Amino acid sequence: MTYDRSRAQDGEEPGAASGEQNAEAPREQNGAVPRVRHARPADLPRIVELIAEHAAYEKGAPPAPGLDRRLDALLFGEPEPRLRCLVAELPGGEVVGYATCAPEISTWDGTEYLHMDCLFLRDGHRGLGLGERLTDAVAAQARALGLPEVQWQTPAWNEGAIRFYDRIGAEAREKVRFTWPVAQQAPDAVPPRAPGPPLPFDAVFCDLDGVIRFYDMSELEAMERDAGLPHGSTAEIAFAPETDLPLMLGRTGRQEWVAAIARGLADRVPYERGHALGTALAGAGFSADATVVDLLRRARAHLHVALVTNATPWLDDDLAELGIADLAHTVVGSAGVGIVKPDRRIYEIALERAGVRAERCLFVDDRKENVDAAVALGMTGLHYTGPDDLREALAPVLGRD
Repeated sequence: MTYDRSRAQDGEEPGAASGEQNAEAPREQNGAVPRVRHARPADLPRIVELIAEHAAYEKGAPPAPGLDRRLDALLFGEPEPRLRCLVAELPGGEVVGYATCAPEISTWDGTEYLHMDCLFLRDGHRGLGLGERLTDAVAAQARALGLPEVQWQTPAWNEGAIRFYDRIGAEAREKVRFTWPVAQQAPDAVPPRAPGPPLPFDAVFCDLDGVIRFYDMSELEAMERDAGLPHGSTAEIAFAPETDLPLMLGRTGRQEWVAAIARGLADRVPYERGHALGTALAGAGFSADATVVDLLRRARAHLHVALVTNATPWLDDDLAELGIADLAHTVVGSAGVGIVKPDRRIYEIALERAGVRAERCLFVDDRKENVDAAVALGMTGLHYTGPDDLREALAPVLGRD
């Protein structure tokens, strides 16, 4: 269907129990009215509840476990997420409906359009104008993206929704929708194991900084001496949570980080000098520990290797510069998923992507709090202090070489 808002009229709104008598609309509270807004991370539990209701209404299977985690990554894991979600909220704060949409491509037209994947309002909350507000908000998303139309689908038996769509000026196009599950295989699947005693792990999850990558801070140290600052002053500001966390979550970029460092140093050096120090830190040279890389490459022949790291949005470029872009089967960077270690959700994302159980995973990190979080999920933890630690932990695996 396509949606032309200029032809919209008031009418019945879509959702469960279409065609039934609507419940009485809630009264305005202190002059407040229901509204539609962008979803926030705190809305996820409620959105998942509404999705389950929506699936039940359309006689579909309930959502698979872990939907909140998957949606978190899709909706909030990137600075410009592909999937967008709008929610309908009553004056008291209760979320009673939602719409999701994402850009798609029409081969026939050779253009992009906005696909509205879901639109749902709870039974008893139609007749408030929320359905129209949701479709208006979706249309606004299309305009903001420069897309010429919105398309969506609804079951042929949902007569109330179809009447609503007719009244807002949408054009129906008959098609039969098919769903064809396709089995997925990792592009770099681990080779079949050679005969022998069972391995202690199916995967090794490894941190990057402090285990594989190390920085050359000699230039920065010289600049700090010239500025009369104690060694480590710049890093102390740069890696303070209020400065570092937005970068690790992918919410800011390199220049914003450097500017935040300069502001943090402003009470000790002029802003320009602080900016130069921040720039030196952000551009510090780095290299990979060849011994650790060799151990992981050897392990890769027998295990699924994953990098699970609190990292900047330019992680892929750094891995390429290190020459280890092909080291891991799976890479989970905090800026890419919007979650930092030791939050358990980043470990769960890594486990899901790697397709392994926590108890069959070795987790390697130089920070004890990160290791402790992995152990709490059932992984075997290795608090890394040097290559010999990793060599010993992987000995049963490397003995297969």
